[in-house]
Amino acid sequence: MTMRLLTFVMIVFVFLSCDDNTPALSCEGGVVATVRDLTGLDGCGFVFELQDGTKLEPYLIGYCGTPPLPKEITENPLYNFKWVDGKKVIIVYERVVEIASICMVGPIVKITCLQEVLTNNEEL
Repeated sequence: MTMRLLTFVMIVFVFLSCDDNTPALSCEGGVVATVRDLTGLDGCGFVFELQDGTKLEPYLIGYCGTPPLPKEITENPLYNFKWVDGKKVIIVYERVVEIASICMVGPIVKITCLQEVLTNNEEL
């Protein structure tokens, strides 16, 4: 009886420790948004559109200089982000008030966390 119980516990442990390739939600408290390409509007680029229709203009940090790049650049969630119109994401952001916008479709925000939402047939 003890051997069966031990075997059962080991099997359960193996199944619970398997990686199912499902990424954990890393942006706790984030909101779902859709990437929108507004490059056709004067002074606009890509924005994030929330489910209620609110558009957020991401504050993009630029850097002119020689490597190595500062951590502020390389640790920015948008550093390697691939901008694709219609892409679903989860974002955490904070409003940036000291910057003006030419596009003027919504508030300018600093993205502090970004996670892509994968569809069934999509991989990162």
